[in-house]
Amino acid sequence: MRKILIPVLIYVVVCLVMLMLPASEGYDTMSWKLLVGQIYALPILFIAILFSLILNKKLARK
Repeated sequence: MRKILIPVLIYVVVCLVMLMLPASEGYDTMSWKLLVGQIYALPILFIAILFSLILNKKLARK
């Protein structure tokens, strides 16, 4: 659980930031903002998970 907590928090922060940003007229609904937030947040989540796993493996060896 500890390994995945930081990547999930990063994912939530990115989604919240996307909700606060202004959008174009016609796309200023919560669902569109969440959809775009998902597009940005998922790759960031995967990168953070990989970084977290690599970091934990290095710390486990010591």
